[in-house]
Amino acid sequence: MKTSASTIGGGSSERRRYTRYPFTGTLEAVEPESETKIQGRTTDLSEGGCYVDTLNPFPAQTCVKVRLTKEGRSFESQAKVVYSAVGMGMGLQFEAIDPEQLVTLRKWLHELSGEGTAEVQIEENNTSAYATAGPDSALNELAGSLVCKGAVNDTPSGGMLQPLCELV
Repeated sequence: MKTSASTIGGGSSERRRYTRYPFTGTLEAVEPESETKIQGRTTDLSEGGCYVDTLNPFPAQTCVKVRLTKEGRSFESQAKVVYSAVGMGMGLQFEAIDPEQLVTLRKWLHELSGEGTAEVQIEENNTSAYATAGPDSALNELAGSLVCKGAVNDTPSGGMLQPLCELV
């Protein structure tokens, strides 16, 4: 699901790792240390994150726990605020997605893209072994926390998370 460069507004070029799809759902973001909650509505969604319309967004670089809900289905993940504009909203980057949650996200994305659900079903079956193994989920959560706190780099060239990514 990679996308090429697209031009936005004043001729600037923007590169995204994942294709974004228009997606309207409700989102609740909680900053764990202060337990501050923000609610908003998503306008788009990708495997890497989403944009949330909200009047009072968290500042950029804030780590949050998010729950995205649409039509009775929910997706939860840790996320980092990568863009914030007071009175408008915030861009979120998903971090350390639990394998079971990733299945839900991918189902939504496949529905939005018009692709079949057979591939998602296969991924769901392959992922279920990880979802039932508690230590893998704990590793994902730990890795996401370390990335959010800036303790480690989340890029493959950072090296530190690569062995963990290979386990999960």
